[in-house]
This record gives sequence, C-alpha cells and structure tokens, in this order.
Amino acid sequence: MRFFARLTLLATGVLLLAHYLPSGYWLVADQEKRLPFVFYSCISNEFLLNRFVNGEIERTDTQGHRFEREEFEDLLPLDNYMQLYKDRRMPKEINGLAVTPEKLRRDRINLRLKPAELDSPAVALYPLIEADSGRVRLEMPVDLLRLTGTPVFIDVKSNTVNAAKSAKFTAAFQAAQFAFPVKLAGGNPNILKPYDEGYYLTDSRNALYQLRQVRGEPELKKLADLVPPDQRAQLDALQPRYLHVQEQDNHEVRLVIVEEGGQVDLIIGSDYRLVTLPLQKYDPADMNLTVRGDMLNRLVTVNDDNHLEAIALDRDYKLLNRYTESQPARAERPAGRVAAVLFPFTLDFESDDSGFVGFDLAAGAGTAALLNLGWLLLAVAWLWWRKQAPIRRLPELAAVAVGGIFGVILILLVPTVE
Repeated sequence: MRFFARLTLLATGVLLLAHYLPSGYWLVADQEKRLPFVFYSCISNEFLLNRFVNGEIERTDTQGHRFEREEFEDLLPLDNYMQLYKDRRMPKEINGLAVTPEKLRRDRINLRLKPAELDSPAVALYPLIEADSGRVRLEMPVDLLRLTGTPVFIDVKSNTVNAAKSAKFTAAFQAAQFAFPVKLAGGNPNILKPYDEGYYLTDSRNALYQLRQVRGEPELKKLADLVPPDQRAQLDALQPRYLHVQEQDNHEVRLVIVEEGGQVDLIIGSDYRLVTLPLQKYDPADMNLTVRGDMLNRLVTVNDDNHLEAIALDRDYKLLNRYTESQPARAERPAGRVAAVLFPFTLDFESDDSGFVGFDLAAGAGTAALLNLGWLLLAVAWLWWRKQAPIRRLPELAAVAVGGIFGVILILLVPTVE
C-alpha cells in the first residue's frame, strides 16, 4: 500500500512540475521580442509601426526611420484626431475630403477576432434582441431562443416555453425553406452596441440566413437573395467554420465569415456585398484577426507570436499595400532548443487559443530521452552511494525515467520514508 501511495505522490509531483517548471524557465530564459502594432498612414500612404523596445515605444516606418511622437501623430491624423484637435493641428480636409469629428467617429471600424472564440464552450441559447423597439437603447429580451431543433423560446423567469412565439418563428423558418438542424450561429448578444444585426445561421445545406426580431415579428432572410446576383454562386460555395458579428456605427461590416481553409470573407453594406480578404497566411486556430477602418482606408492584420501580416485596403476593399514580418518561433530559438532537451514533456491546463480548460501534454525533443537515461544512471549511482538498494526505490527511479529532471527534483525534495 505504501508503495502505491508513494508512486501516486511522485506521479502527481511529476505532472505538477511539468506545468510549473517550464513556465518558470520561460520567465527568465527567453525575453521574447514582440511584433509591432501596425498603422497605415493616409498622409504618406505607407505602413507605420509602434514597437516596444526595452520598455520604450519606438515609432518607425517599415524602413526603420524613427519619428518623434508629434510627427508620428501628424502622419496618422485619423487615428489621433482627438489629440490633434486638442493641439489645433487637425487638418480640415484630407485627400480632398472634409474632416469633421462626427464623420471621424462614425466611419471608424474596429473588429477583433481571437482564436479562443473559435474553440470555446457555447450554450445554444440565444437572446434575440428586439431590433426596432422604438427605444433609443437596445434592451435585453425576457426569453431565450433555443435552436437545437425548430426554434423554441423559453421564458427566463418561469423556465417555460412560449408556445405562441415559438410557433410564429417556426412558420417563418419553414417559409424561408430553412433546412434544420442549425450548423452555425453567429451573433452579438450585447445591448451596448449601436444597433442589432441579429443572428446569422447556416442550415444543414450550408445556406446562410439572417434572423432578426423586428417589432416582435420574425425576419428571416436568405443571404443568397440579398447579395448581388453575380455573387450568389460564390456565396453558395463558401464553407463557413465560424460566423462573427460585431456591429459598428457605420453599419458597414455586417458579418465576418471564417472558412474551413482559413479564408476570411466579409458581408458588407446595405447590398450585402461579399468581399474576400486577400490574406496570404491566416490560421484562425492560432492567429488574431483585426479589421480597423477610418473614413479613407481599411487595415486588416493577422498575427500570432511569430508572424504578422497587414493589408491596407481602400473603401472599396481593393488592395493598396501589404506588410509582413516574422521571427523564429520560440521552439526554434536557443532557449527553445535547450527546453526541448531539458524537459521530456510539458503540461498546460489552458491555452490562449481555446476557451476550454484541459490537459495539453506536449513532448520534448527525442534527445530528451537520452538525458532521462543519464539522469536515471545518476540516480542509481546516488542510491548505491547512499547504500540503498535501487530495487527498493522503484517509484523514485520510475519518476526519473519518465520525468527526467522533474523526477530528480522530487527525489531531492520529497523525504524518503522507510
């Protein structure tokens, strides 16, 4: 019994050290260089970069030319208009277009999609906000929409089904020839937004629909009937993986579609025009996606810790310029190669790329097994030196054989009980 208790203790210790020891190692062993924050200047028509170097902000262009803070702000008037207005440096027009604070505010776009949003727990209960209540502000509904089958509305307080409302929406789905079950649903269940776009849904045939509640009545539209006729075939060919909705003041970007292959499409404007972003390298499982816009341009960036791509687009979403920057991955740097040999495996419980908490076990390099063997031989020699029969220390030797340095630390820290 004591044998199995000690084996369990050591196994638990190895797993905990496999989590905490590598984390501590990376805090001191490698100061990771951060990729810059990218802007696009409507004055110079070039990319500008904010880069953190030794705790300070370094403002440069892509050629490395440095700018003072005020000079940098003058090149980005649409991003720094509040400061420029305060300093009375804001131009009255840019590229022939009149500039006003209201126009600057209304034309701004700021969309962000993180990898964890694609891989997070979700409850299939949706608050369908009233899109046209006649009130200034949106209000959270008293019921939730369940779409695991035909639409069902559940009153939150009484936990009962609103049969009349459910039947009304079911009839709307049938009239729109929606093929159940719902495969994807994307919406923004938040009342702190300028308006409500509702939910975008894909049915079992991958057809895209938009669902809204307008003055208590269902409004279900098939996107193939809304997009320009010459884009219907392109829309039907999409393979959506994730639907992202984030309403903006200018009502321009209605929907962000991430496809199975990593392609990103936008549904924009009152005519529901389909735009495919000309990104070269985007992995939605690992990379952040940001869409920023102003009265003149649109800037799309995708990045992870090691790669950055930025594309500048005009208001018609035509490509103006592209900037990319990469750095070696952590595993490819000297500290990473040392860690791969030193740690036979690492254990993480959560990840920036997922909203789930679980066990993520990653193996080290193949040469880590040779180091484990070396640790094991040292442990056997140490036991002989202390005149202890190795056969009586099988749990400790097993911890070293499997856990390498983790097992060695446990032998030194955990008292031996005879």
